[in-house]
Amino acid sequence: MITEIQKLIENYWKWLKDRTCLRDVENGWVEITTPYLDSHNDYIQLYVGKDGDKLIITDDGYTLRDLEMCGLQISSSSKREAILELILNGFGVQRREHEILVTVPSEKEFPLKKHNLVQAILAINDMFYLARPYVTSLFLEDVKNWLELHEIRYVPSVKFPGKSGFDHYFDFVIPKSSLQPERIIKAINRPDRNAAESLVFAWLDTSEKRPEGSKALAFLNDRDNGGLKEDILEAFINYEIKPILWSQRENYLEELIN
Repeated sequence: MITEIQKLIENYWKWLKDRTCLRDVENGWVEITTPYLDSHNDYIQLYVGKDGDKLIITDDGYTLRDLEMCGLQISSSSKREAILELILNGFGVQRREHEILVTVPSEKEFPLKKHNLVQAILAINDMFYLARPYVTSLFLEDVKNWLELHEIRYVPSVKFPGKSGFDHYFDFVIPKSSLQPERIIKAINRPDRNAAESLVFAWLDTSEKRPEGSKALAFLNDRDNGGLKEDILEAFINYEIKPILWSQRENYLEELIN
């Protein structure tokens, strides 16, 4: 099993490397085109430049400006501001006016810092769906409220180190009981290929370090997304992550309570 997981992780690294493109831009900056997609299905681009003896990785202000162009004014809501700050702090990245950026003190820290910045941008992009008038609350908050309604014990916002050396963030962990193993939960508001690949890698990278029998579960918002593609559900199942459709959550109540 370990050999199989190692091969899957190596395939992920190969996919990431093969689909990452570099281009020189003005004033010594380098543009990195990543294989991750934003809310418009465009590839997320980062820019790397020097600041003295340090490196700066930035999105050049694209992420937040794009949200504003889509009708989501973060500054108009203290709740949105709080959500944004929670995301930034969780991934250890900074905000400078519209820019989302991270400072890299040494070359050794570059992979982790770049990884965290990409994950932060993906999380911020998920806020795009708050701009739509039919979205009245955060999916993550909905999941939290549902767990508490049914008195399901959990630990929120947990970070686990992976075999790769990267940290991975999960929304909830339900501790092991006499009837059930540890259950690690990710709430996914927009279940697309990006989200599936991100969670699959996070689970593959951390599962070996979790207690024996630990399970990964993905709460998927099928309420606001017009149905989910079968290949997304299959991806989770193939990598032993249980997909839980929000519309069918009551079917899993006993598994989560115990």
